[in-house]
Amino acid sequence: MDCASATSYGVICLYYLLSGVEYAVILPTLNLYLKDLNANQSFLGFVMASFSLTGLISAPIYGRFTDRTGSTKAAVLFSNLFEIGGNFLYFVAKSPYMVLGSRLIAGIGSGSGSSILGMISRNTTKERRTAVFSQLMSLRQLGLLIGPAFNVFLRKFNFYIGPFHVNQYTSPGLFMVVLWVIHEILVIFFYRELNFSKPENECQTTTDDEASLDENVVVNARSNSFSSYQSWRFVWRDLLKEEVVVCLAITFAVMFTQTGIETLLTPLTLKLFNWGELPNSIFFCIAGFIIIVSFLVLGKISQWIEDRQMLLGGFIVMVVMDSLFLIYIIFADNAEKGATWVLALFCVYCVIVIAALPFVWVPQAALYSKVTSDKTQALNQGIRLLVMGLGQILGPLWAAAWFQNLPVLAAVNAALVALILIMIIASYKMLKVPELKNDLVEDSMEPNERTSLLRNTSINAHA
Repeated sequence: MDCASATSYGVICLYYLLSGVEYAVILPTLNLYLKDLNANQSFLGFVMASFSLTGLISAPIYGRFTDRTGSTKAAVLFSNLFEIGGNFLYFVAKSPYMVLGSRLIAGIGSGSGSSILGMISRNTTKERRTAVFSQLMSLRQLGLLIGPAFNVFLRKFNFYIGPFHVNQYTSPGLFMVVLWVIHEILVIFFYRELNFSKPENECQTTTDDEASLDENVVVNARSNSFSSYQSWRFVWRDLLKEEVVVCLAITFAVMFTQTGIETLLTPLTLKLFNWGELPNSIFFCIAGFIIIVSFLVLGKISQWIEDRQMLLGGFIVMVVMDSLFLIYIIFADNAEKGATWVLALFCVYCVIVIAALPFVWVPQAALYSKVTSDKTQALNQGIRLLVMGLGQILGPLWAAAWFQNLPVLAAVNAALVALILIMIIASYKMLKVPELKNDLVEDSMEPNERTSLLRNTSINAHA
């Protein structure tokens, strides 16, 4: 890619970095912030779910807009305004309901991720896509790693800006307002629509063959204008595919279990180890480092190992660990607070699960983009984010409701992950990426034409 494209890609990378920073800066103090505003414990689940709710609704809209206009820049610029407004309301909140409203508004801004992933999917080859997805998702985890470091100094704030008190609970909102304003300015002045096409100058970073292939994908995608009816026909056809159903089920299950665990993490560590915001921030920092290493490893091995193979291995590990966690929590729940063995086993469980998480998250996102139509990638990604949002909403609500009965919570998580593993095994053959290279040509065909093409390809191959 040329220098301008590299700069644009850097702005997109910053978007993912900031999304991770926002999560890591706000989450460690959110529970205590709500308690300071006299909210009930169960209200934490509603606040966690609210961000995902509006993200769920807005993601397909952003995706549809980008598919129709071809503009990722406009979608990101618009979404950033909601991030800025939502975080400012979080900063000035005087009641739990204002905190809830702030996360609802900020969640609308998170939906533009569908536009970005759709653009990346249309502009990369299937061979390179998993690695690119891994890079972007690792940047979000880098944000999760950096975020707690910001909390170390944000927790020391104690001053007023006019009538607004800046303290350890409100400062994360003000901090994120500043970061999203900076990103908005960068998008305005330094972002242009990405085109991973053949490089034109010394900033070349891809081989001629890869760039030429990507350029053909981009040119074909842009030359195929299609009606609203045709685009929805592609989407509904994709949604009925067995492999797409499995990918969406994986998306929901991973988000449901992950966000549920994240929601109960701070109350659980307070209950078991009496941790406050600083130990939790350190924990998120260490977790972020582990998951970044895992993402880097995945990015390297993705060219040799298929997405479905990583999914199978990752979910086997998750089933084993969730089953062991069920046994662990039964005994830990009745153990003495701060017991050494409870802390040691908790750390071992977290390290293994965190390291395995990229191997169930990145492959499903990449595989989903490979088995769905290139013509409607942004809308397809919006639908995936919608399903992801459902998991992000129900997970925190479920975890908050069952915090007082942790064995039931752990049992449901283990059963859900085991069900997904059974689905992966049953549909393993269908999870193989199609061999046809020019998916845009295939997508433009009617079913009988596609069947003829596949038949002719098979005959030629045997000849």
